[in-house]
Amino acid sequence: MILGIDIGGTTIKFGIVTEKGEILATERHDTLENTKNPEDFINLLVDISRKYIASYPQVKGIGIGVPGQLSLDRSTLVQANNLGSLNGTKIVPLLKEAFPDLIVRLENDANCTALGEMYFGGHDKDDFIMIALGTGVGGGVIVHRKLFIGAKGNAGEVGFLVVGPKRQVLENYLGQRHLTNYVKEELSKPENADNSLHSVEDLTVESVYYAAKDGNQLALNVWDYVGELIGETVVGLAHSFDVTKFIIGGGVGKAFELFKDSAEKAALSYFSSYYADTFQLLPAGCEEDTGLVGAASLVLNELEDF
Repeated sequence: MILGIDIGGTTIKFGIVTEKGEILATERHDTLENTKNPEDFINLLVDISRKYIASYPQVKGIGIGVPGQLSLDRSTLVQANNLGSLNGTKIVPLLKEAFPDLIVRLENDANCTALGEMYFGGHDKDDFIMIALGTGVGGGVIVHRKLFIGAKGNAGEVGFLVVGPKRQVLENYLGQRHLTNYVKEELSKPENADNSLHSVEDLTVESVYYAAKDGNQLALNVWDYVGELIGETVVGLAHSFDVTKFIIGGGVGKAFELFKDSAEKAALSYFSSYYADTFQLLPAGCEEDTGLVGAASLVLNELEDF
């Protein structure tokens, strides 16, 4: 068993995860309330971890996912835009001090999601790039069953690749708020004056998804646009990392079936046969809480080395 800790902008989640990816117990705590200073934050992690380990003595380790940039040795949170009070906190040494007999691993949350997909996504891939489309756009690169983290430790920031007609970073197109704003811009055009999406009181990416499922042409065009941007992105990634398998997840990624064809068409228009012959675009398959399961996967990946 493994204790997974998923540190998000709103909640800090703790959960006991089995080696099969099943979550046996979980609880949540408010992020802002517990990150006013590093001492309060570490005390929460230690106290809740100690409680779970007492109840589940079979726990082999603690895996922690956090948004932000980490030190190369994966011990310290270097910079997190939404958790600035924790910048510089030596998370791993402080937890190792409290739990010296356990594996303690810290990783960027998008990288955790990628590992979770490797173990529990059902695709049986040892080499792939994860693209997580949510509030922002994150990513993780898996090569030979290990995270590729780069020279300084923070590779795989897919959301900051420059793509598209406006030559902006991918997140500025496909982050949920940006994508919703794009739909609103399209709705303001005269040719879309009668579109049924005007009647949606609180327009969201989800409502655009359901409109497309109902055959709304504007909504279908939006997902084609999403696919074209993803296709352009994976071309650059494939050539950079020599990886041709891509897994798409996150909230926006749930619309995979609606943008898959346009993404593949865009990518294949650039690929030579070397890439095209093994190119695959796949939907995320991990069904459990991806944050907790991904964090727990850090310990599983560590255990593979023993």
